[in-house]
Amino acid sequence: MRLKKIKLAGFKSFVDPTTIPFPGDMTAIVGPNGCGKSNVIDAVRWVLGESSAKNLRGDAMTDVIFNGSSARKPVGQCSVELVFDNSSGRIGGEFAQYNELAVKRLVTRDAQSLYFLNGTRCRRRDVTDLFLGTGLGPRSYAIIEQGMISRLIESKPQELRVFIEEAAGISKYKERRRETENRIRHTQDNLERLEDVRGELGRQLEKLQRQAAAAQRYKALKASERKLKGELSAIRWLKHTQHIEKIEGELAKEQNELDALIAQQRGDEAGIEKYRTQSEDIKTALDDVQQAVFTISTQITRIEQNTLHSQQRDNQISAELEELHQRRELLAASLQEAEQALEKADMSLEQSEPELLMLEETIFQAEERAESAESALRDYNRKRREQEQHYHSLKQKVQGLHSQIQSVTSMQLRTTQRIGELNDELTALDDDTLSQRLEEAQAEQELAAEKSAIAEDEVIISKDALNVASEQYQTATAAQAGCQRELDQAASRFAALEALQELAEAEAGALPEGVALLWKSINVKPGFEALIEKVTVWLNNPLVAAEYPVETLIASAEHFPQGHRILPLHTDRPPAEGTLASCLNDGYIPSLFYRIRLVADLAAARTLLPALAAGESVVTATGEWLSADWLLRGTVQEDSAGALQRHAQMAQLQSEIDSLSAQLAELQFQADSAAEEKTRAEEHLEITRQAQVRSAQQQQQAAHQVAMLKQEVAQLALRQQKIRDELTRQQQTLAGDDEQLDTLTAQLEVLEMQLMDAEEEEQNASSERERFEHEQQDARQSAEQQKSRKHQLELSVQQQRNQQQLYRDQVTRNQTQLAEYRQREDTLTQEKQSLSQPMAMHEAQLAQLLEDREVQEALRIEKQNALSDIEALLREAQQGHHGVAVKIQQRNTVIDGLKIDIEGARVRAMSVLELLQETGQSLKEILPDLDDTADEKSWQQELEKTTAAVARLGAVNLAAVEEYETQAERKQHLDTQFDDLVSALDTLQSAIRKIDKETKTRFSATFEQVNEDLKQLFPKVFGGGSAYLALTDDDLLETGVTIMARPPGKKNSTIHLLSGGEKALTALSLVFAIFRLNPAPFCLLDEVDAPLDDANVGRFCKLVSEMSKSVQFIYITHNKIAMEMATHLTGVTMAEPGVSRMVAVDVDEAMAFVEA
Repeated sequence: MRLKKIKLAGFKSFVDPTTIPFPGDMTAIVGPNGCGKSNVIDAVRWVLGESSAKNLRGDAMTDVIFNGSSARKPVGQCSVELVFDNSSGRIGGEFAQYNELAVKRLVTRDAQSLYFLNGTRCRRRDVTDLFLGTGLGPRSYAIIEQGMISRLIESKPQELRVFIEEAAGISKYKERRRETENRIRHTQDNLERLEDVRGELGRQLEKLQRQAAAAQRYKALKASERKLKGELSAIRWLKHTQHIEKIEGELAKEQNELDALIAQQRGDEAGIEKYRTQSEDIKTALDDVQQAVFTISTQITRIEQNTLHSQQRDNQISAELEELHQRRELLAASLQEAEQALEKADMSLEQSEPELLMLEETIFQAEERAESAESALRDYNRKRREQEQHYHSLKQKVQGLHSQIQSVTSMQLRTTQRIGELNDELTALDDDTLSQRLEEAQAEQELAAEKSAIAEDEVIISKDALNVASEQYQTATAAQAGCQRELDQAASRFAALEALQELAEAEAGALPEGVALLWKSINVKPGFEALIEKVTVWLNNPLVAAEYPVETLIASAEHFPQGHRILPLHTDRPPAEGTLASCLNDGYIPSLFYRIRLVADLAAARTLLPALAAGESVVTATGEWLSADWLLRGTVQEDSAGALQRHAQMAQLQSEIDSLSAQLAELQFQADSAAEEKTRAEEHLEITRQAQVRSAQQQQQAAHQVAMLKQEVAQLALRQQKIRDELTRQQQTLAGDDEQLDTLTAQLEVLEMQLMDAEEEEQNASSERERFEHEQQDARQSAEQQKSRKHQLELSVQQQRNQQQLYRDQVTRNQTQLAEYRQREDTLTQEKQSLSQPMAMHEAQLAQLLEDREVQEALRIEKQNALSDIEALLREAQQGHHGVAVKIQQRNTVIDGLKIDIEGARVRAMSVLELLQETGQSLKEILPDLDDTADEKSWQQELEKTTAAVARLGAVNLAAVEEYETQAERKQHLDTQFDDLVSALDTLQSAIRKIDKETKTRFSATFEQVNEDLKQLFPKVFGGGSAYLALTDDDLLETGVTIMARPPGKKNSTIHLLSGGEKALTALSLVFAIFRLNPAPFCLLDEVDAPLDDANVGRFCKLVSEMSKSVQFIYITHNKIAMEMATHLTGVTMAEPGVSRMVAVDVDEAMAFVEA
């Protein structure tokens, strides 16, 4: 596997689409400082998944997008694509079948980052997983950037271990182990939460089981209640239906009488329509006559207008003929003048043309003399230019040497200043302030960690408080919901009873003042409602009249509704014991109730019968009413039956509603209090969380500050080393400038002598050049004078020719216009003659049209008279039709009244059906099974018993059965989940053990092999000495790795005592030792040879050349020796400021071309 090419577009300084090929095993990227070479390394690291902007030398990930230059605008996105040759199948898995593999990354200005594998969009993790174990990655040992060599050798043991792990190919195992540990942690958290949920769910199931039994009993009673309500509604619907059939018979009779009137009305309408048709026919004929009169009048008007127009046109033609005659005479005079002027112009032109020919010959001779003088002057000037060029060349060389001497002097001055600045900066960098700041930042980091731990404990306490408040809130809301359901049920029952009472009151009709229904006027003692209800039913819905004497009732009998018993009331007479009046409380008591005795049963009634006075009767508690002459037993079917019982039930329900409303208000207050407590707990939890986040942020900031200070310390050391290196280079540059200044001064003295000789030749040549210029000027002035005279004569001739052509055009134009005037006079004369004939014809047509108009006017008057007669007959027929319509309206009123009665009965029947629909039943289901002897009263009593049984159950959780089944199923599901999680936890722990075992084995073998290769490579690179790797701990999973190196002749106790070049060679030895074991597809080196001298660069190049047989090397260098080693040179230039471009050269092909 090898890297074939890199495609860049908009990445950093590579704004234009650029392709960098890598055809050889060793490719060197060269170019001046700041041209963008290191951007190639950044591009590779970026595509491989680098997510830190700092490691890409930026502040944000969008900094990799070209940000514009002095001549270009910023771009909106950038992309980099790496194309690999995978013909060897190094990349396995699903991509092993591809010989070429393309990995691409694209980022936009809104920080959206996209990855692609062979053109297919993928995740960043897919890219990192693809190269796991190959040695490639954003921070692997295969990419060595500037300064990384020294950082590598000075890495901490744990950081150095990462390179060994990558070489061992166990990075993918570590990634899997990390994922497995996360899964174990999540699984353990899920087990804890699941155990809590299972315990709570078990306690809920015990409570729900008890509630479910009560709910089943409640549902059975409600089903029975629903059936009774449906049958009771069906009984009432049958009664209303029979009433509707009776009224529909009366409606049919009235409809027949209405149909007869409508037939008579339609006969009248036929006569009216006949008169209307005749009227319309006459109107149509009258319109035709009027249209004819209008047409004739229009024709008369048009003929009169045509006659007037012809007379006006004749006058216009006469005036125009007179004007044309005058214009023709003027035009003839103008034509004669133009012909005379044309003859004069022809004569003047014949005299000027011969003089022009003679002047042209004179000009030709003068130009030949001027040409000869100019030729001599050009020859002289050519010689002078050669002398001047030599003079200026010498002068420029002298000036150039002066500039170079000045530039070298300036460079010496700048170099001297730079040496002083570097010495000052080096002195300033020797400061211990940064180390003190680092110690203070580390102390702050430890303090922030302690605060973060305290904040985490407070969050846990707040979560517990919130859980308690949530449970209290749920309990309060559940109790509130139960109370609300009871209140809604009571209110529904009260509304239903109230509707039945209003219906019973409406059926009684309008009552006179002072008269009311009995059940509304009396106050029955508890327990006697059913007995009083039966008596009132037997009395046929009695009405009561407050304190009216019987004589007054008889006198006002016609004002009371028919079919009802009227009972006067007493208010001053106390209830008598042993009578029906004793069943009522003080207040209004019907006088009849004092004459009705009350006994326990029928046997007691028989005993009391002989002692009854006239007009008295006896009623039993079981519902029999009898006297000496009659006996009533059973029930009577009436709409008002049950009104007293409903009235008592409504009073009881109102008391329950008031109690439940108070209870609901109290529960609402408790729920609101619980909600407030929950809200306060949530707010406190949010505050503690925010405090935790702030503590974590402070801890992170402190850690970041420590890391930044450590980086500053490292950068300070690096900066000191760079200053020392630059100081050496500046001193070398200053010595070279002194030698160059001496050489330039000697060259200047020779050139100044040659310049003095050339100035003397320049002064001698001035007089000869003036003579040649005077001769050339005289000849040229003579030729110019002759040309000027010729030009004036040519202008005169041209003016004469133009005037001649002007006169010719005027003659032609006058002749043409004169012909047009003559033709126009002929046309007008003919038109004047043609106008005299139509005028006589128009006068004859006008007389005929006037006669036709008088005939049509007489016919119009006749049609108008006939129309008046027909309209009088039509009005008489319409009056008769109106009388029939009044009778029809009267019948419709009667019919509408009957329909209203039917509609009222239907509405009552529909209200019964609506109540039936509310129970979810229909008549089709009830009527077939309804008993023929069913009566409303018996069914009402049975319904009340069932309703009472339901009420005795109290508050019932109807959802308990379904909720119990749901929670039981959930409990079973949670138990299964618990078992699955326990099994999964065992599996994950087993996987951890296997991963650890494999990691230890691979790490141990890799460490030994890399250590062995390092021991072999180090002496080759240094020409002697020794180096080896050591473990910091016995635990192979956590141990760090250190490197010990001793160059030839030295006994260093630590790696930090090595020089910069020695550190670089040691790090390269380690990297190449890793490459021997697990060579990555390619290796990128960014100026790693910078700290090496020529001898060590040679050793480095030799080692790279040997390893290039198995590894592809791409390196950035400024060293000529390293450039010579490459098989392919790729140059990076920046001819345009801020924009990098590529120049590639194949060294082998170039050498072959030179040799040829």
